[in-house]
Amino acid sequence: MFKKHVHYSLELETEILGACLLETSAFSRIYGMLEPKNFYSDEHQKIYSFLVEMFDNNLPISLLSVFDYIVRRKRIDVFSGSNTAYYLTGLTVKITSTANIEYFAYVIKQMWIDREIITLTHSGVKGENTRSEIYQLQTKLTELSGVNFTSDWQDMDELMIGLVKHQDEMAQSKGKGLLTGFNTIDKLYGGFFKGQMIVIGARPSCGKSALAGQMAMNMARSGAQVGFISLEMNNNEIAARFAALDTNMSFTEIFRGLYQDENQKDYFYKQISKTSNLPISVSDKTEVNISEIKAKAYKLKHKKGRLDCIILDYLQLVDGDNQSNRNRENEVAKISRGCKIIAKELEVPLIILCQLNREVEKRKGKERYPQLSDFRESGAIEQDADVAMFLHSDFKSGHLEDESGNTTEGQADIVIRKWRMESQI
Repeated sequence: MFKKHVHYSLELETEILGACLLETSAFSRIYGMLEPKNFYSDEHQKIYSFLVEMFDNNLPISLLSVFDYIVRRKRIDVFSGSNTAYYLTGLTVKITSTANIEYFAYVIKQMWIDREIITLTHSGVKGENTRSEIYQLQTKLTELSGVNFTSDWQDMDELMIGLVKHQDEMAQSKGKGLLTGFNTIDKLYGGFFKGQMIVIGARPSCGKSALAGQMAMNMARSGAQVGFISLEMNNNEIAARFAALDTNMSFTEIFRGLYQDENQKDYFYKQISKTSNLPISVSDKTEVNISEIKAKAYKLKHKKGRLDCIILDYLQLVDGDNQSNRNRENEVAKISRGCKIIAKELEVPLIILCQLNREVEKRKGKERYPQLSDFRESGAIEQDADVAMFLHSDFKSGHLEDESGNTTEGQADIVIRKWRMESQI
């Protein structure tokens, strides 16, 4: 199934191990680039795992020290039919330089990825728990697609060049990112920027979906390509929500087709003819995990040629990894971290709607407004978020009148608690 020099190369593996045995600094140059499983030969896997152990324990790595470690500590006298000393020496015989060890490590890693993909595509789904197996396959493919070979370090000149390029982009946009259409946010903070994870928290029925929908429409009207992933509503409900925002009609009227008269019906069709041209793509699939969300985003970017923003409604409905020993708080923390990685990899703002716990409803007076600690099920959300804002409704919280005695129905406040890169709020 695997072809020599295409899917594996014992010669390159030997070159890497031999270089590490001959030059004391060679292993440190590829540490983290390779894992023992990346090697095709079982013997090479064992030796590399020993090198990792020695490096982690601050032991020197050389031909003699590795020999001593394997024979005296691991009690292994024979490798592949030869005594350990002879086998290790044989790895170094043809080594003349360690100059290309990083490149060889890159090739070995790529060959391993090729072998893994071949194994996955040939194994298929065979068990009774089909969904679990599909999830495992997706997770594995996502892991493989996320493998990169970039340098761990960038020199200061590279950083400064990148900063100047960023400043050029900011000069063209006058210091603004993707505008939300909400004047206070856009004026104070310049909108949302690439790689940001924006979390909007609220209690149920406070209007967070409507807020995100309005942002999506505002962005789309400026020409942005927006992806809207709803794990709560189906496509007809989502369409009715967008139409309600664009026509000022109620969701119930639109969803149930309860027009007051023919004039209202004509107005509705005239308005949605404009709405239908907005560059917003919607996915309403349920039982979606973080790997599937990432795949959806990449598919949309490929289909449309670009992607400027993703909106996820909402975080607590994202499936976990089906591990029975993982509690929900850890699952949500993993999902939150996965969302942040998606935003960075795709270089788009990722807006996530999030439920809040019930404690916020028990507070009165000035303390009634949501805090970062109110995010439901995990404190990791507030850590991962670049922007954390809340939608608060006094009316929904039981405060039916304001200080002047006026009704609070239909009113809501946006409370910003965190905005990374800006002064603390």
